[in-house]
Amino acid sequence: MDTITWDDFTRVDLRVGTIVSAKAFPEARTPAYILTIDFGEEIGTLRSSAQITDLYALDDLPGMQIVAVVNFPPKQIGPMMSECLVTGFHRANGDVVLTTPDAPVPNGTRLA
Repeated sequence: MDTITWDDFTRVDLRVGTIVSAKAFPEARTPAYILTIDFGEEIGTLRSSAQITDLYALDDLPGMQIVAVVNFPPKQIGPMMSECLVTGFHRANGDVVLTTPDAPVPNGTRLA
């Protein structure tokens, strides 16, 4: 495993946001949803494509707080522009479990 410096780590801007909407993304090559996430006043609302269809239903996502990288450059994914990277962990079968805080925190809070 490669080591990184403290400066490398601090350059990754991981923030908490609340999913405000989720919709199907039928144009994606791998089944995915388009998430709209509120990161508070400083960052605003960003969109992301997330391959989380195996464990999460569309109706269960709004209101959920997640952790995302908000300082990657935007990336074109099919017809949509992804503006942040939602984080999660792969299970042995490939399903993605979202990274979430275990208690509510204000939108935009940076990982400490």
